[in-house]
Order: sequence, then structure tokens, then C-alpha cells
Amino acid sequence: MTPTPSPDHPEQQASAAARGLNTVLAEAGLLLPSVGVDWPTITGDVLVTLGRARPELVVSITDLLRDGLNARAQHKP
Repeated sequence: MTPTPSPDHPEQQASAAARGLNTVLAEAGLLLPSVGVDWPTITGDVLVTLGRARPELVVSITDLLRDGLNARAQHKP
């Protein structure tokens, strides 16, 4: 697991979050090609952009999340 950068560095935190998402999706054989960091906006917030995706990809990501949630629920005491 990649260490989370300090909240004092929102750009690093956003970059790490985007890389982490890409890594997990790649392990599942999925790719969101437009994931990236949107540097400080007018609000001053650094955001992670997820971009656009084909409907089939969104369904696959939804299935992956649902499977993960179901697995988590099965392991709760």
C-alpha cells in the first residue's frame, strides 16, 4: 500500500489518490484513461478528475465496487 502524503500537500495527496485508483483499476484489468489531477481551481481546491468513460467500463467499475462491498460485508464480525 502506498503511504498517503501529508494533508499539508494537497497536490501530492491528489496525485497519490489518482495513482492509487489507476493501480487498483489496472489490477482488475480496467483503465480510466482520463484520471488526473486538476490543479487548484478558483475555490483553491485540488481535485482528482475521473474524466469520461465508455458505458461498458462504468458498468465494469460498478461491478468491481459492488463485489468489493459484498466481500467486505461478508468479512465483518
